[in-house]
Amino acid sequence: MKFKNKKYFIWPSPKNIGGLRVILSFPNIQMIEEELYKMFPSGYPVLCSSGRSALSLVLQNLKMTRSNTIGLFPYASHCVIDAVSRNCTPLFGKDSINADLRIVNHQWGFVQEKDLNSNTIEDCVDTLCKSGTDLFPGGGSFEIWSLPKILGSSCGGILWCKDEKTASEIRNLRNKRNGGLLQWILRLLSHRSKIIYYYWNGAECNGGMLSRFQTGEILHAIKKWALIFEDRKIKINNLWHLAPKFIQKPTNRLPSVIPFMTDIEETKLINLGLLSGYRKFNIVDKHNISRLVDVLPIPIHQDITQLELLYLINKLNLR
Repeated sequence: MKFKNKKYFIWPSPKNIGGLRVILSFPNIQMIEEELYKMFPSGYPVLCSSGRSALSLVLQNLKMTRSNTIGLFPYASHCVIDAVSRNCTPLFGKDSINADLRIVNHQWGFVQEKDLNSNTIEDCVDTLCKSGTDLFPGGGSFEIWSLPKILGSSCGGILWCKDEKTASEIRNLRNKRNGGLLQWILRLLSHRSKIIYYYWNGAECNGGMLSRFQTGEILHAIKKWALIFEDRKIKINNLWHLAPKFIQKPTNRLPSVIPFMTDIEETKLINLGLLSGYRKFNIVDKHNISRLVDVLPIPIHQDITQLELLYLINKLNLR
């Protein structure tokens, strides 16, 4: 059996927005935040247009300026660097440890650091949590999710705050910002045009507000949360005996991929539709000392069926 022309990436690709009935349901932002709080009552949610706008809002609320330093993780994405550098001064490597504030990335959904202090933002943008899971796994003050990377929606980010007062303050900041319908249209069109993507990308860090069309899609996607979680859990249970020993099996916080150690040629990966190729995975030991290893991330999210996944595993000779 062959799955021709199938392409797989680390995160699910943006899906159809759900049809006219969905986007015209017009739920308000507060309704979605209340639904999220019911699902995860250990934090207070702030719904934003994206993960990067959520990060920017945190830094604004903390009154961080260019004189403040932010410690970043290895291979931080461009959107994280962009959001930070618009407000503060980013630091990397050993210098990042002594920064005024740190952003710790739980890469692909694997918790990598614990016992963090309060001056920490936990980047969990691609972590799929079971409903009821405790938030802030490392002990930071904030946790950020990206709904496109978790649910495959076209937009949406969730900023989780430890206290209600801070969440209320950040909601007020978000409500004063730009964004909404025009920015969302640019986002949809950006999948077909790099020039439009640059316009959307340039404005998104200073945005954060959502239109009623976006909230309809997001609420529709959230209703599928439990089904997506159960599907991913089955895939993990089926494959975990092949996973490397340096990662612990996740239970309530599921990753978007499982990293494997292999030396398969890049051309074979491309022929199988694995677009990400090899990536650096950050391993942090019990002393918070990190090292980078080359891994092949195999997706287990909703864009790949269990049958397709088993086909890939066999073709890659990972058994």
